[in-house]
Amino acid sequence: MASQKKLTESFKRLRKNLNRAETLLKKFFDQPGGMPRRRGQPQAHEQELLRSVLVLAIGALDAFLSELLVELMPRIAEESTDAAVFERIAKDNPGLILRSLFLGAVERNEALSEAIQAHFHAKVMHGAKAVRQVSTWCALGLGDQAYDLPTRPNVLSLTDEWTDKRHRIVHQGELVKMTRQDAAEIIECVAAIGKTLNAKAIEKLFRGR
Repeated sequence: MASQKKLTESFKRLRKNLNRAETLLKKFFDQPGGMPRRRGQPQAHEQELLRSVLVLAIGALDAFLSELLVELMPRIAEESTDAAVFERIAKDNPGLILRSLFLGAVERNEALSEAIQAHFHAKVMHGAKAVRQVSTWCALGLGDQAYDLPTRPNVLSLTDEWTDKRHRIVHQGELVKMTRQDAAEIIECVAAIGKTLNAKAIEKLFRGR
């Protein structure tokens, strides 16, 4: 009997990226040159490292959300063709319906995944809005509180704050001030979102597979 799927491929990639962010924090910030860091406020070069953790973690979240949609939508199409997202996709890409009549299963799923990803990116969604959209499109039924942790009761709100700061760093060149605690918080929030979406997706779409 085959073992039940526990992790989506998208979540596996997210974990790898978050591991990279943790390596930056724990090895290069906490142990510069292999020695424990001296106490005190982060210096200019350390601030750059902390900002790198932010950019990497939030970028990894954006990629995960997009890739999770691509991974899940073909299975959702098999189980619930009346999902609201397909009506929107059909309006944006009417030729896909005609093409699907002549495509094999693999090609049809690839075309659907591409259309879903294009539709998602066209909305330019990031942060909490993107998380909510993935839950809605995949009919996962997750409210904002589902992502919260005992020590962090406002994960989506925090994620929005860090997404805004990442935008200011990447698109405006702002030297956003950060602490080590900030960087750890970002990783924790992104991990919580990933774990929650992954668990619900597995429960809903891969149970017994």
